[in-house]
Amino acid sequence: MKGVILDCLKNMVTEKFGADKWQTIATKSGAKQADRILASVDFDDKLAVSLIDSTCQTLNLTFEQVAYLFGEQWMNFYVSKIYAGYVSNVKSSKELFLKLDSIHSMVTKNMENSRPPKFTYEWINEKTLVMNYISKRNLIDLFVGLAKSVGKYYKETILVKKLSSTKVQINFY
Repeated sequence: MKGVILDCLKNMVTEKFGADKWQTIATKSGAKQADRILASVDFDDKLAVSLIDSTCQTLNLTFEQVAYLFGEQWMNFYVSKIYAGYVSNVKSSKELFLKLDSIHSMVTKNMENSRPPKFTYEWINEKTLVMNYISKRNLIDLFVGLAKSVGKYYKETILVKKLSSTKVQINFY
């Protein structure tokens, strides 16, 4: 997993709960002091999952709650500042969801070992989209939290519902 994901988690915890909480999380997860989190560095997926699990335990939050907070951090900091060039022409949550695969391709084109999730799309009707989440990491709940934050970012009402371990339904209102 790319360090940018872990960096976002670290920033979310540090900003909302304090640096001491992050230190506790890092220690619980088995992260070594030498494991400095750099955005472009690859980290073992097991370390990422351990950091997320330790975040839930330390903060006494569910995975879904952590995923939502992560999604808010991602949308409000990473997307608007670091990835602005990739989304500056995106004007709605629907548009962002439909461009997610191409954005991932552009962002990771020159990143070695990059394996972002992929998506396929099924329209149920003009306001209901089912996104098929394709990833060996099985972090669909992280995507669900992020997806809920997309609506808030664009100041739109959307309903995001996990249908299975590979499908998410999004209703646009």
